[in-house]
Amino acid sequence: MSKRWSYHSKPVRLEARDKLGLEATVKQYIMASSKLSEVVHRVEIKAGRIYLYRLYEQFGWDNPEMQFKKPLIDGKYAEFPMARITLFDVRGEKCETGFQRHTGQWVSLYEGNLTECLTFIEENDQWFQ
Repeated sequence: MSKRWSYHSKPVRLEARDKLGLEATVKQYIMASSKLSEVVHRVEIKAGRIYLYRLYEQFGWDNPEMQFKKPLIDGKYAEFPMARITLFDVRGEKCETGFQRHTGQWVSLYEGNLTECLTFIEENDQWFQ
């Protein structure tokens, strides 16, 4: 018996045209949301999952002796995944929303369609900081 919160086996395989349609839908939702439009820096779709990224100001960005593993965006921001939506069908009717723990493990928080998952992210920002 598998110890999983979700009953879905694995994400759907998406074609290029499916990705374009989903990306347009997600970006349109984000632009219409006052909360998400302020925090979501980038949207990426890969391996049947939609990743939402946000920027964080790095401590010590103004110290010329400080070295960072990844180059900083605009000289002081690092980009990290904020949320992940796993798709179980091409249309986005079955999805799962999750956040990434400090260990790198993804934890599922909500299941619904794509719009419901985006609404969950918008309304429960305490999980997606």
